[in-house]
Amino acid sequence: MKRLWHTPARVLAGLFVAALYAMPQAYTISARPGVINYIEGTVYVNGAPVSAKSTGKTFLSANDALSTESGKAEILLTPGVFLRLGNDSRIRMISPSLTNTQVEVSEGEAMLEAAQLVKESDLKVLDHGATVTIQKTGLYRFTAGDPPLAATLEGKARVEYQGKKVELGKNHETVIGALLKSEKFDSKKTEDNLYAWSRVRDQYEAAASYSSARNINVNSFGGAGFGYGGWYGPGWFWNSGFNSWAWLPGDGAFFSPFGYGFFAPGFVGYAPLAYAPIIGVNRPVPVNPGHHWGHDGNGLSTSSGTPYRGDRSGYWSSHPGTWSGQTGSGSAGNWAGRQGSGSWAGHSGPSSAASPAPSVHSGGWGGGGGVGAHSAGGGHSSR
Repeated sequence: MKRLWHTPARVLAGLFVAALYAMPQAYTISARPGVINYIEGTVYVNGAPVSAKSTGKTFLSANDALSTESGKAEILLTPGVFLRLGNDSRIRMISPSLTNTQVEVSEGEAMLEAAQLVKESDLKVLDHGATVTIQKTGLYRFTAGDPPLAATLEGKARVEYQGKKVELGKNHETVIGALLKSEKFDSKKTEDNLYAWSRVRDQYEAAASYSSARNINVNSFGGAGFGYGGWYGPGWFWNSGFNSWAWLPGDGAFFSPFGYGFFAPGFVGYAPLAYAPIIGVNRPVPVNPGHHWGHDGNGLSTSSGTPYRGDRSGYWSSHPGTWSGQTGSGSAGNWAGRQGSGSWAGHSGPSSAASPAPSVHSGGWGGGGGVGAHSAGGGHSSR
Protein backbone atom coordinates (compact mmCIF):
# COMPACT_ATOMS: atom_id res chain seq x y z
CA MET A 1 0.00 0.00 0.00
CA LYS A 2 1.54 3.29 -1.10
CA ARG A 3 1.23 7.01 -0.64
CA LEU A 4 3.57 9.83 -1.56
CA TRP A 5 3.61 12.38 1.23
CA HIS A 6 4.05 11.87 4.93
CA THR A 7 6.04 13.09 7.90
CA PRO A 8 6.91 10.08 10.10
CA ALA A 9 7.76 12.04 13.23
CA ARG A 10 4.52 13.96 12.98
CA VAL A 11 2.52 10.79 12.43
CA LEU A 12 4.17 9.05 15.38
CA ALA A 13 3.47 12.05 17.58
CA GLY A 14 -0.14 11.86 16.49
CA LEU A 15 -0.28 8.20 17.46
CA PHE A 16 0.98 8.97 20.95
CA VAL A 17 -1.60 11.72 21.35
CA ALA A 18 -4.31 9.40 20.09
CA ALA A 19 -3.22 6.82 22.64
CA LEU A 20 -3.21 9.49 25.33
CA TYR A 21 -6.76 10.52 24.53
CA ALA A 22 -8.01 6.96 24.00
CA MET A 23 -11.03 6.13 26.15
CA PRO A 24 -11.51 2.33 26.13
CA GLN A 25 -14.88 2.58 27.83
CA ALA A 26 -16.20 4.77 25.02
CA TYR A 27 -14.32 3.01 22.20
CA THR A 28 -13.70 6.25 20.37
CA ILE A 29 -10.00 6.58 19.53
CA SER A 30 -7.16 4.14 20.06
CA ALA A 31 -3.59 3.67 18.92
CA ARG A 32 -3.04 0.67 21.20
CA PRO A 33 -2.00 -2.49 19.32
CA GLY A 34 -3.57 -5.86 20.02
CA VAL A 35 -7.35 -5.46 19.87
CA ILE A 36 -9.37 -8.42 18.61
CA ASN A 37 -11.51 -6.75 15.96
CA TYR A 38 -13.38 -9.68 14.42
CA ILE A 39 -13.75 -13.44 14.80
CA GLU A 40 -15.43 -16.32 13.02
CA GLY A 41 -15.89 -19.76 14.53
CA THR A 42 -14.17 -20.76 17.75
CA VAL A 43 -11.44 -18.49 19.09
CA TYR A 44 -9.62 -18.55 22.44
CA VAL A 45 -7.44 -16.16 24.44
CA ASN A 46 -5.25 -17.98 26.95
CA GLY A 47 -7.59 -20.97 26.68
CA ALA A 48 -10.78 -18.99 27.39
CA PRO A 49 -13.35 -18.70 24.57
CA VAL A 50 -13.84 -15.29 22.95
CA SER A 51 -17.41 -14.23 22.20
CA ALA A 52 -18.43 -12.14 19.21
CA LYS A 53 -19.83 -9.55 21.63
CA SER A 54 -16.39 -9.00 23.17
CA THR A 55 -14.68 -8.19 19.87
CA GLY A 56 -13.53 -4.60 19.71
CA LYS A 57 -13.18 -4.55 23.49
CA THR A 58 -10.65 -7.32 24.13
CA PHE A 59 -6.96 -6.39 23.88
CA LEU A 60 -4.03 -8.79 23.88
CA SER A 61 -1.43 -7.93 26.50
CA ALA A 62 2.19 -9.08 26.55
CA ASN A 63 2.46 -12.91 26.49
CA ASP A 64 -1.25 -13.41 25.80
CA ALA A 65 -1.95 -16.24 23.36
CA LEU A 66 -4.78 -16.25 20.83
CA SER A 67 -5.78 -19.44 19.04
CA THR A 68 -8.41 -20.43 16.50
CA GLU A 69 -10.20 -23.77 16.26
CA SER A 70 -12.04 -24.12 12.96
CA GLY A 71 -12.27 -20.35 12.99
CA LYS A 72 -10.56 -17.13 12.01
CA ALA A 73 -9.57 -13.93 13.78
CA GLU A 74 -8.51 -10.38 12.90
CA ILE A 75 -6.20 -8.52 15.28
CA LEU A 76 -5.32 -4.86 14.84
CA LEU A 77 -1.73 -3.85 15.56
CA THR A 78 -0.36 -0.34 15.04
CA PRO A 79 -2.81 1.89 13.12
CA GLY A 80 -3.01 0.61 9.56
CA VAL A 81 -1.66 -2.88 10.30
CA PHE A 82 -4.01 -5.89 10.25
CA LEU A 83 -3.05 -9.41 11.38
CA ARG A 84 -5.43 -12.18 10.25
CA LEU A 85 -5.29 -15.79 11.43
CA GLY A 86 -6.54 -18.84 9.54
CA ASN A 87 -8.11 -22.01 10.89
CA ASP A 88 -6.38 -23.91 13.69
CA SER A 89 -3.72 -21.26 14.22
CA ARG A 90 -2.07 -19.68 17.23
CA ILE A 91 -0.17 -16.46 17.92
CA ARG A 92 1.43 -14.95 21.01
CA MET A 93 1.60 -11.23 21.63
CA ILE A 94 5.17 -10.61 22.71
CA SER A 95 5.11 -6.82 22.81
CA PRO A 96 2.05 -4.61 22.21
CA SER A 97 4.18 -1.46 22.34
CA LEU A 98 3.33 1.23 19.82
CA THR A 99 7.02 1.69 18.93
CA ASN A 100 8.07 -1.97 19.21
CA THR A 101 5.28 -4.34 18.19
CA GLN A 102 6.18 -8.04 18.19
CA VAL A 103 3.94 -11.04 17.51
CA GLU A 104 4.90 -14.71 17.34
CA VAL A 105 3.17 -17.15 14.98
CA SER A 106 3.47 -20.50 16.75
CA GLU A 107 0.90 -22.66 14.95
CA GLY A 108 -0.98 -22.59 11.67
CA GLU A 109 -0.90 -19.57 9.38
CA ALA A 110 -1.29 -15.80 9.51
CA MET A 111 -1.47 -12.98 6.98
CA LEU A 112 -0.29 -9.47 7.80
CA GLU A 113 -1.46 -6.43 5.86
CA ALA A 114 0.62 -3.32 6.55
CA ALA A 115 -1.15 -0.28 5.16
CA GLN A 116 1.03 2.25 6.98
CA LEU A 117 4.39 2.01 8.72
CA VAL A 118 6.15 4.74 10.67
CA LYS A 119 9.95 4.82 10.56
CA GLU A 120 10.26 5.47 14.28
CA SER A 121 8.33 2.28 15.10
CA ASP A 122 9.35 -1.37 14.75
CA LEU A 123 7.08 -4.19 13.56
CA LYS A 124 8.38 -7.75 13.89
CA VAL A 125 6.86 -11.20 13.44
CA LEU A 126 8.56 -14.21 15.03
CA ASP A 127 8.20 -17.66 13.48
CA HIS A 128 10.03 -20.76 14.76
CA GLY A 129 13.12 -18.91 15.95
CA ALA A 130 13.24 -16.48 13.04
CA THR A 131 12.64 -12.75 13.38
CA VAL A 132 10.94 -11.08 10.43
CA THR A 133 11.15 -7.28 10.31
CA ILE A 134 8.51 -5.63 8.15
CA GLN A 135 10.38 -2.96 6.19
CA LYS A 136 7.73 -1.71 3.77
CA THR A 137 3.98 -1.53 3.53
CA GLY A 138 2.48 -4.54 1.83
CA LEU A 139 1.10 -8.04 2.34
CA TYR A 140 2.94 -10.83 4.16
CA ARG A 141 2.25 -14.45 5.01
CA PHE A 142 3.61 -16.70 7.75
CA THR A 143 3.18 -20.42 8.29
CA ALA A 144 4.32 -22.34 11.34
CA GLY A 145 3.98 -25.77 9.77
CA ASP A 146 6.57 -28.23 8.56
CA PRO A 147 8.50 -26.51 7.17
CA PRO A 148 7.82 -23.02 8.54
CA LEU A 149 7.73 -20.30 5.88
CA ALA A 150 7.84 -16.51 5.65
CA ALA A 151 6.62 -14.89 2.42
CA THR A 152 6.26 -11.41 0.97
CA LEU A 153 3.35 -11.08 -1.45
CA GLU A 154 3.93 -7.35 -1.72
CA GLY A 155 6.42 -5.15 0.12
CA LYS A 156 9.79 -5.95 1.68
CA ALA A 157 10.88 -7.85 4.79
CA ARG A 158 14.15 -8.92 6.42
CA VAL A 159 14.38 -12.43 7.89
CA GLU A 160 17.01 -13.24 10.54
CA TYR A 161 17.67 -16.78 11.75
CA GLN A 162 20.65 -18.14 13.68
CA GLY A 163 22.99 -15.38 12.56
CA LYS A 164 21.88 -15.43 8.93
CA LYS A 165 19.90 -12.74 7.12
CA VAL A 166 17.89 -12.64 3.93
CA GLU A 167 15.62 -10.00 2.42
CA LEU A 168 12.33 -10.91 0.80
CA GLY A 169 10.93 -8.71 -1.94
CA LYS A 170 7.61 -9.04 -3.75
CA ASN A 171 6.58 -12.65 -4.47
CA HIS A 172 9.55 -14.12 -2.60
CA GLU A 173 9.62 -16.53 0.33
CA THR A 174 12.06 -18.45 2.47
CA VAL A 175 11.96 -21.69 4.39
CA ILE A 176 12.98 -20.97 7.97
CA GLY A 177 15.92 -23.26 8.57
CA ALA A 178 19.67 -23.68 8.26
CA LEU A 179 19.56 -22.80 4.56
CA LEU A 180 17.99 -19.35 4.60
CA LYS A 181 17.36 -18.52 0.96
CA SER A 182 15.05 -16.13 -0.90
CA GLU A 183 13.05 -17.95 -3.56
CA LYS A 184 10.45 -16.67 -6.01
CA PHE A 185 6.95 -18.15 -5.85
CA ASP A 186 3.77 -17.96 -7.91
CA SER A 187 1.52 -15.48 -6.09
CA LYS A 188 -1.62 -17.07 -7.57
CA LYS A 189 -0.92 -20.24 -5.59
CA THR A 190 -1.27 -18.27 -2.35
CA GLU A 191 -4.81 -17.14 -3.15
CA ASP A 192 -6.45 -19.70 -0.89
CA ASN A 193 -9.11 -19.49 1.82
CA LEU A 194 -7.10 -17.21 4.13
CA TYR A 195 -6.23 -14.88 1.26
CA ALA A 196 -9.87 -14.70 0.12
CA TRP A 197 -11.07 -14.06 3.67
CA SER A 198 -8.45 -11.35 4.15
CA ARG A 199 -9.64 -9.66 0.96
CA VAL A 200 -13.25 -9.69 2.20
CA ARG A 201 -12.14 -8.24 5.54
CA ASP A 202 -10.12 -5.56 3.74
CA GLN A 203 -13.20 -4.53 1.77
CA TYR A 204 -15.18 -4.31 5.02
CA GLU A 205 -12.45 -2.28 6.70
CA ALA A 206 -12.29 0.14 3.76
CA ALA A 207 -16.06 0.65 3.89
CA ALA A 208 -15.93 1.27 7.66
CA SER A 209 -13.03 3.69 7.22
CA TYR A 210 -14.90 5.62 4.51
CA SER A 211 -17.99 5.83 6.71
CA SER A 212 -15.97 7.15 9.65
CA ALA A 213 -13.97 9.61 7.55
CA ARG A 214 -17.19 11.07 6.12
CA ASN A 215 -18.53 11.67 9.62
CA ILE A 216 -15.56 13.20 11.39
CA ASN A 217 -14.64 16.86 11.43
CA VAL A 218 -10.92 17.22 10.86
CA ASN A 219 -10.83 20.24 13.14
CA SER A 220 -12.71 18.64 16.03
CA PHE A 221 -11.02 17.95 19.36
CA GLY A 222 -12.00 14.90 21.38
CA GLY A 223 -15.37 13.21 21.02
CA ALA A 224 -15.76 11.76 17.55
CA GLY A 225 -12.46 13.03 16.23
CA PHE A 226 -9.12 14.51 17.12
CA GLY A 227 -7.35 17.29 15.37
CA TYR A 228 -5.03 20.21 15.97
CA GLY A 229 -4.35 23.12 13.70
CA GLY A 230 -6.21 21.47 10.83
CA TRP A 231 -4.18 18.26 11.08
CA TYR A 232 -5.90 14.98 11.80
CA GLY A 233 -4.32 12.35 14.05
CA PRO A 234 -4.17 8.77 12.72
CA GLY A 235 -5.56 5.86 14.68
CA TRP A 236 -8.28 3.27 15.11
CA PHE A 237 -11.74 4.85 15.43
CA TRP A 238 -14.73 2.91 16.69
CA ASN A 239 -17.57 2.75 14.16
CA SER A 240 -20.69 1.49 15.91
CA GLY A 241 -22.62 1.10 12.65
CA PHE A 242 -20.06 -1.44 11.43
CA ASN A 243 -19.34 -2.77 14.93
CA SER A 244 -15.67 -2.43 14.09
CA TRP A 245 -12.61 -0.31 14.59
CA ALA A 246 -11.89 1.72 11.46
CA TRP A 247 -8.43 2.86 10.45
CA LEU A 248 -8.13 6.53 9.50
CA PRO A 249 -4.83 7.83 8.11
CA GLY A 250 -3.53 11.09 9.51
CA ASP A 251 -3.42 12.63 6.04
CA GLY A 252 -3.54 11.64 2.39
CA ALA A 253 -4.86 8.36 1.02
CA PHE A 254 -3.69 4.76 0.76
CA PHE A 255 -4.65 1.88 -1.51
CA SER A 256 -4.27 -1.67 -0.23
CA PRO A 257 -2.78 -4.65 -2.12
CA PHE A 258 -6.37 -5.88 -2.48
CA GLY A 259 -7.33 -2.68 -4.31
CA TYR A 260 -9.33 -0.89 -1.61
CA GLY A 261 -8.76 2.66 -0.40
CA PHE A 262 -8.33 4.35 2.98
CA PHE A 263 -8.70 8.13 3.06
CA ALA A 264 -8.03 10.75 5.72
CA PRO A 265 -11.12 12.88 6.49
CA GLY A 266 -9.74 15.88 4.63
CA PHE A 267 -9.29 13.80 1.47
CA VAL A 268 -12.30 11.48 1.57
CA GLY A 269 -14.30 13.68 -0.80
CA TYR A 270 -11.98 12.56 -3.60
CA ALA A 271 -12.38 8.83 -3.00
CA PRO A 272 -13.27 6.86 -6.17
CA LEU A 273 -16.13 4.60 -5.12
CA ALA A 274 -17.62 1.23 -5.93
CA TYR A 275 -20.55 -0.39 -4.12
CA ALA A 276 -20.70 -3.75 -2.37
CA PRO A 277 -23.28 -5.59 -0.23
CA ILE A 278 -22.09 -5.06 3.36
CA ILE A 279 -24.30 -5.71 6.39
CA GLY A 280 -27.19 -6.36 4.03
CA VAL A 281 -26.93 -3.01 2.22
CA ASN A 282 -25.00 -1.84 -0.83
CA ARG A 283 -22.40 0.47 0.68
CA PRO A 284 -19.73 2.73 -0.84
CA VAL A 285 -16.19 1.34 -0.81
CA PRO A 286 -13.16 3.38 -1.94
CA VAL A 287 -11.30 1.53 -4.70
CA ASN A 288 -8.07 1.91 -6.63
CA PRO A 289 -9.05 2.63 -10.25
CA GLY A 290 -5.70 1.26 -11.44
CA HIS A 291 -6.25 -2.11 -9.76
CA HIS A 292 -7.01 -5.02 -12.09
CA TRP A 293 -10.32 -6.30 -10.75
CA GLY A 294 -11.62 -8.75 -13.35
CA HIS A 295 -14.42 -10.79 -11.73
CA ASP A 296 -14.70 -9.69 -8.15
CA GLY A 297 -15.85 -12.33 -5.68
CA ASN A 298 -16.93 -9.83 -3.04
CA GLY A 299 -20.03 -8.51 -4.78
CA LEU A 300 -18.24 -5.37 -5.94
CA SER A 301 -19.91 -3.53 -8.80
CA THR A 302 -17.07 -3.79 -11.31
CA SER A 303 -18.68 -4.67 -14.62
CA SER A 304 -16.70 -3.56 -17.67
CA GLY A 305 -17.65 -0.15 -18.98
CA THR A 306 -19.47 0.87 -15.79
CA PRO A 307 -17.81 3.88 -14.15
CA TYR A 308 -17.26 4.08 -10.41
CA ARG A 309 -18.90 7.33 -9.41
CA GLY A 310 -17.16 9.45 -6.83
CA ASP A 311 -19.03 11.77 -4.51
CA ARG A 312 -17.49 14.76 -6.29
CA SER A 313 -17.54 15.88 -9.89
CA GLY A 314 -15.10 13.31 -11.21
CA TYR A 315 -15.58 9.68 -12.03
CA TRP A 316 -13.41 6.77 -13.02
CA SER A 317 -14.13 5.41 -16.48
CA SER A 318 -13.69 1.80 -17.54
CA HIS A 319 -10.11 2.66 -18.55
CA PRO A 320 -7.92 2.01 -15.46
CA GLY A 321 -6.10 5.02 -14.10
CA THR A 322 -8.23 7.68 -15.77
CA TRP A 323 -10.35 10.29 -14.06
CA SER A 324 -12.58 12.76 -15.85
CA GLY A 325 -13.61 15.96 -14.14
CA GLN A 326 -14.86 19.45 -14.74
CA THR A 327 -11.46 20.62 -15.91
CA GLY A 328 -10.80 17.75 -18.30
CA SER A 329 -9.30 14.34 -17.79
CA GLY A 330 -6.03 12.98 -16.49
CA SER A 331 -4.42 9.59 -16.92
CA ALA A 332 -2.10 7.63 -14.65
CA GLY A 333 -0.01 9.97 -12.59
CA ASN A 334 0.52 11.33 -9.09
CA TRP A 335 -1.70 13.85 -7.43
CA ALA A 336 0.88 16.59 -7.06
CA GLY A 337 0.24 18.91 -4.14
CA ARG A 338 1.90 21.91 -2.61
CA GLN A 339 2.75 21.35 0.99
CA GLY A 340 1.23 23.97 3.24
CA SER A 341 -0.68 25.76 0.51
CA GLY A 342 -3.88 23.79 0.53
CA SER A 343 -3.77 23.81 -3.27
CA TRP A 344 -3.96 20.48 -5.06
CA ALA A 345 -3.26 20.03 -8.78
CA GLY A 346 -4.27 23.59 -9.53
CA HIS A 347 -7.45 23.79 -7.46
CA SER A 348 -8.37 24.61 -3.91
CA GLY A 349 -8.73 21.11 -2.52
CA PRO A 350 -11.69 19.39 -0.86
CA SER A 351 -13.65 22.46 0.17
CA SER A 352 -16.74 22.26 -2.02
CA ALA A 353 -18.77 19.71 -3.97
CA ALA A 354 -17.67 21.32 -7.22
CA SER A 355 -13.98 20.55 -6.76
CA PRO A 356 -12.57 18.58 -9.71
CA ALA A 357 -11.23 15.12 -9.05
CA PRO A 358 -7.49 14.40 -9.23
CA SER A 359 -5.71 11.87 -11.38
CA VAL A 360 -5.39 8.53 -9.64
CA HIS A 361 -3.24 5.48 -10.22
CA SER A 362 -1.99 2.50 -8.28
CA GLY A 363 1.20 4.26 -7.23
CA GLY A 364 -0.54 6.46 -4.67
CA TRP A 365 -1.55 10.05 -4.06
CA GLY A 366 0.73 12.97 -3.48
CA GLY A 367 -0.35 15.46 -0.89
CA GLY A 368 0.72 17.70 1.89
CA GLY A 369 -0.26 20.09 4.57
CA GLY A 370 -2.62 22.99 4.39
CA VAL A 371 -5.82 20.96 4.41
CA GLY A 372 -8.63 23.18 5.56
CA ALA A 373 -11.68 22.30 7.60
CA HIS A 374 -13.82 19.62 6.03
CA SER A 375 -16.82 18.61 8.10
CA ALA A 376 -18.82 15.58 7.05
CA GLY A 377 -21.12 15.75 10.03
CA GLY A 378 -20.81 14.51 13.56
CA GLY A 379 -20.92 11.09 15.12
CA HIS A 380 -20.04 7.70 13.69
CA SER A 381 -23.11 6.94 11.64
CA SER A 382 -22.55 4.52 8.76
CA ARG A 383 -26.06 4.72 7.40
